[in-house]
Amino acid sequence: MTTLRVLAAALATFGLLALVGGGGWWPAAVLLIGLLALGELWLRALVAETVAPAARIGLGAVSGLVSLPMVAVTLHLLGVPLRSSQLAAGLAVLAVLLGGVALLRERSGPVPDDPRFARTLPAIAIPVVVALVVGGAATMAYVRMPHPQQPGFTSVALGGWAAGIDGPVTFPRAGLDVPIRVASAGEPAAVAQLRVSVGSRPAAPARPVTVDADTIQSIAVHVPAPLTGCLHRIEISVGAASTIFYGRGPAKC
Repeated sequence: MTTLRVLAAALATFGLLALVGGGGWWPAAVLLIGLLALGELWLRALVAETVAPAARIGLGAVSGLVSLPMVAVTLHLLGVPLRSSQLAAGLAVLAVLLGGVALLRERSGPVPDDPRFARTLPAIAIPVVVALVVGGAATMAYVRMPHPQQPGFTSVALGGWAAGIDGPVTFPRAGLDVPIRVASAGEPAAVAQLRVSVGSRPAAPARPVTVDADTIQSIAVHVPAPLTGCLHRIEISVGAASTIFYGRGPAKC
């Protein structure tokens, strides 16, 4: 296959990926074809002498696969968002550069084709295709098989302005109304006890709150000010789930 045809195949695959995006199995197959074509361009641009067919296929595959993270890193350093269209465009630019170098080398001295290449390619391609078909079928079967249900959970986290707490909080004398986010997934609705502790002591009597199933709800919790300005561990819990932060009271330590 001529260099122009390899270059055209690479540009066609990358152009198709830029248009349709990277979701699904067939864009992945198209990307693989484009990377193999790109690997062949690497060899034609850098290697002047004839390479044995098995080695050529292996080197081409490795070179093509390495091109993807190389382009991704380059785009990241340039500040370009790593989306499928940008990656496809970067690979296309690389293919054009390599194709240009390969065409210049061929004009200075063409490399004769190895007649063993056509026989070696099917010998390697057939096991690869069989492995992909068997692996793909096994993967699809596993995805469709019934799986055990994942355990449910309830979590508590600081919400609202409190989500930005990154150090000890200084309390006013009246205390603070601290918003929390209670998330529940995979568990039935239940009534749990909401508790507030400052240090090792309860700061207020526990009160019941309803935790709805598969929801995220916000609850305002009043936390009294610690008695002293020393550092105190403040814990807000809903049932077995809890969140903590640290604070100081308005008085001296």
